[in-house]
Amino acid sequence: MRSRGIAVALGCALLLTGCTATESTPTPASTTDSAALAAAERCPAGTRVRDELCLSGDETSEALADILHSRFDDDKLSAVIAGVWHDGEPLLFGALGDSMPGVPATPDMHHMLGNLTTPMLTTAFLQQVEAGVISLDDTVSKWYPDLPDADIITVEMLLHNTAGYSQFTGQADFLADLYADPFRVWTVDDIIAIGTAGGPVFPPGSDWQFSDTNSAVLVGILALATGTPVEKLIQDGVVDPLGMHDTTLTRDGNWKQPILQGYDGERGVWENVTGWSPTWAHFAGGVGSNAQDVGTFLDALASGELLSSEYHDIQWAPTTVGIGTNKPDQYWAMGFLVVKEWMFLNPTIPGYSGAGGTLPEEGWTMVVYTTPSKATDPSATTATDIFRAFTGVVSPEHSLEG
Repeated sequence: MRSRGIAVALGCALLLTGCTATESTPTPASTTDSAALAAAERCPAGTRVRDELCLSGDETSEALADILHSRFDDDKLSAVIAGVWHDGEPLLFGALGDSMPGVPATPDMHHMLGNLTTPMLTTAFLQQVEAGVISLDDTVSKWYPDLPDADIITVEMLLHNTAGYSQFTGQADFLADLYADPFRVWTVDDIIAIGTAGGPVFPPGSDWQFSDTNSAVLVGILALATGTPVEKLIQDGVVDPLGMHDTTLTRDGNWKQPILQGYDGERGVWENVTGWSPTWAHFAGGVGSNAQDVGTFLDALASGELLSSEYHDIQWAPTTVGIGTNKPDQYWAMGFLVVKEWMFLNPTIPGYSGAGGTLPEEGWTMVVYTTPSKATDPSATTATDIFRAFTGVVSPEHSLEG
């Protein structure tokens, strides 16, 4: 949520069964030894520890590990958590660095996701469209008649970011209020009012601009149209069917333990921001989870198992191609970017940089989250850079590097 902009499985306990141990089990004699043992205990079946990471042992996993170690050092990160799966099988899974001084980061740690939550919201929304509760052609005026251009802007425009509403996180007043009281509880109507003030920045439907305000309006519409809390719709329609036991939809930031601590200097002082209220992001970003659950959701997003084939195709369709900056090899679908056939999002929120995506054609799914240290360049998109480097290894034909 910095000024440079927010872009966007089974429980971990089940993953840990059948772990492959190292060849010997030494008595911990140092912090390094302890970290290695802890990593071994968290290794999914079919992987083993190499330099604190769980790897499948083939050349691809070794190359991914080299990238992760190199980027961790070069970017002077506090921590990085990463998972790479091929056809559901892990090639790399692990964490480097510290969650907080003296507490090593672990891959099962939970944290705020940022806009990797957005496709969870849009999937739950499309489930209601499929059920006939909402139509893609409905105008915003049906629920919010007083919003600017409410009689012109449709649900479909909100889903495709062609509505024209501005990005609320770029509003100076919002940032001032957030920094003045980072523990404030924001309602979705608070966010909608900020993001829609002054009306669309272009005629609705004529251009494209990423805006979390559109997601906020979708949240409001979903609640009003169904008479059901949005967290319940996502829980019942996405989280529970996929067995995402490590995903928390509470709006108080009370994530499950253990928690990856995030630090940030946006307010002019280096501070722990983990406890900041996530309510400003609502259900377009304010969900807590971990790498394994995110990977499981991304697999489901790729397979379409949460929607009918018709609505899965609608969710992924290149509808926005030719509008604004969207083109055949890079366009905004419904809740995520499709670039060189990767579904991709790269959230940046106080304390965390993330990147996640899936390449359905080849069965790849990857998740990366980083936390900065004081020495990390605050303008660096660290998780995105790691993800891009990973794509060059796993699928050179669909590489996002360069």
